Amino acid sequence: MARTHRMECTASPAGLLFECLDGCGRRVVVDGVSGELTIVDHGDRTAPHQGSSGGARLTSASID
Repeated sequence: MARTHRMECTASPAGLLFECLDGCGRRVVVDGVSGELTIVDHGDRTAPHQGSSGGARLTSASID
């Protein structure tokens, strides 16, 4: 099993963008109004990912 990848968050008025810091290319957007999650780029699908920003926390169970 792949090691856990860390995700960095960039906040904007439209929502949150989480990007993998470990180079696999995963990018996930959380809509600021609805909370809907959209995977922009899957990156390494075998690696668990996690990241947080303020009160928002993503783990592999919620983004795969």
